[in-house]
Amino acid sequence: MKIDEQMKINQRNFVIDEIWDLIVNLYPARDVIKYDEKIIVRIKDVLLNYYINELKVCTIDDFYPDISN
Repeated sequence: MKIDEQMKINQRNFVIDEIWDLIVNLYPARDVIKYDEKIIVRIKDVLLNYYINELKVCTIDDFYPDISN
């Protein structure tokens, strides 16, 4: 695996982990929250829109890079 690919994977994992941490840390009874990929994707999409279209501080590839290449 090339370094660039690993960096993209690391960035994606970072975003997913941070969103999950936010979800569980905002709710006091975090031990009852089950991991849900669908809600993480929904929140990621909201954040993408905010950072890219509203704030215009990064690109999609900066925030959540495509690794399908």
